[in-house]
Amino acid sequence: MNRFLQIDFRFLFLAGMLVFLPGLEALKNICAFLFVITWLVYSKKNNDWGGRWQVIDSIFFLWLAVDVLISINAVMTHNLPGGGFSDVLRYVLIAWVVSRTYFSNEDIKKLALLSLLGTILTLAYSYYSTNGVLEELYSVGHINHTAIFLLISYSISLSLLLFNFNNLTFNQKVLLCLTSIILFFSTIDTHSRATFGLILLVTLIFSIYFLFKLKKLNVILLFFFISLIVGTSFLQNPPRALERILQSESILKDDTREKIRNFSYYAFKENPMLGIGFGNYHQIEIKDIKDSVIKDKGIFDQSQFIPSSHAHNLYYTYLVGGGILIFTIFLWFWFYVVWIINKLMFIRKKNEWIIFSGLGVTLINLLIGWFNTTFHHEHALLSMFILGLLISQYRITKNSNKSQLN
Repeated sequence: MNRFLQIDFRFLFLAGMLVFLPGLEALKNICAFLFVITWLVYSKKNNDWGGRWQVIDSIFFLWLAVDVLISINAVMTHNLPGGGFSDVLRYVLIAWVVSRTYFSNEDIKKLALLSLLGTILTLAYSYYSTNGVLEELYSVGHINHTAIFLLISYSISLSLLLFNFNNLTFNQKVLLCLTSIILFFSTIDTHSRATFGLILLVTLIFSIYFLFKLKKLNVILLFFFISLIVGTSFLQNPPRALERILQSESILKDDTREKIRNFSYYAFKENPMLGIGFGNYHQIEIKDIKDSVIKDKGIFDQSQFIPSSHAHNLYYTYLVGGGILIFTIFLWFWFYVVWIINKLMFIRKKNEWIIFSGLGVTLINLLIGWFNTTFHHEHALLSMFILGLLISQYRITKNSNKSQLN
């Protein structure tokens, strides 16, 4: 009985969410819900809510409040479903609660490893069930979304390997080496151009900082040798994503997505303050934007606009679904995250891998976000787990500095 009472159920349910995240949607949602509930129970019991109220807490609170307001507005004003608020509610709560939960360094490392284990097992099943052709991770969905999820997992794996190397056991080092290699090539195997570019960028940034910090000639030579092998293999047998990039006039140009963005811009102009509610993008039709286009351009050329099931763009997803109010809060959050990364990069040496995982998550979401909706469902939960850890590290650092002053 005593051993049962010593179990930290917050850790247990958060670990469950991370393991089930890419493969079992129902269990993922149950574990996420129970993680938040157990945190409330523990906090109430111990009268410890994770420290003083800070700027980031105001951001989280406003994010949730406006999310609910948008949902009500969708139902009352537009007669559209209001259930889309639940996705934002879920990932914001996960970040908020994780940021106020202070797990030990060992437990944080275990959580990251368990998230990678869940991804690798789901990836293996995906390859097995489709006879070696990667189509999608079961719960994550479409191959482009799968590519983004794999890339986020890769940034976690690589940062944990490079920047927490001395605190890993031999088995953990081997596991992370294999995991990083598998995730690298699996991400490329999705044939996504955006993730192909970002995986090279993330690898380059992490490696340069690691080599600069290590300053060992043999490791630098090994890095260049591996880069030469990979580069040569890419030239001799170019990945499909690289071929697509080389065949296009511009890496940033995509006629179809450009027309979807045109459509999204005028959809936003129709309801600029509170949007039409998250998850309702597919309800918008060409006729709904026609008057705005004519008012702006004088003519309406339907060939320049394509409606879609979603915006294929993180920023327009927020603008069309939630309007300028929540988009401002959304930007405020990311500015704050970048500010925290900059602060911790120079003052905190412990858990450096969390800082670089946070950097990877930020780059992936904000850069690929121009081409796809990176920040929702499984992507957002995994991202917010890492960003919650990042904010938690900043809270610890801030409290530590105050204690030293006192």
